Amino acid sequence: MSPEEKFTKLVTANGLTEADVWKAVLEASGIQVFLRHEAMAAVIPETAGEIAAVDLWVPREQAAEALQILQDERVEPADGDEPV
Repeated sequence: MSPEEKFTKLVTANGLTEADVWKAVLEASGIQVFLRHEAMAAVIPETAGEIAAVDLWVPREQAAEALQILQDERVEPADGDEPV
């Protein structure tokens, strides 16, 4: 099973700072988080939009729980979709 089959994209943060906060919240709840595209956001931190976007990926079986935790923090799902 590939990593993409074990994990799902949960949300897209508007930069590395936001992604790090969300990651810390989820990890404090025992949910493993991987960041994707954080290198570009780290290299050019003052950019905005798609260049600074960082995706948060979580284990599929914990996606619903992770989404609920972030919704409590007023974070919207990636692309307006529920995790699969």
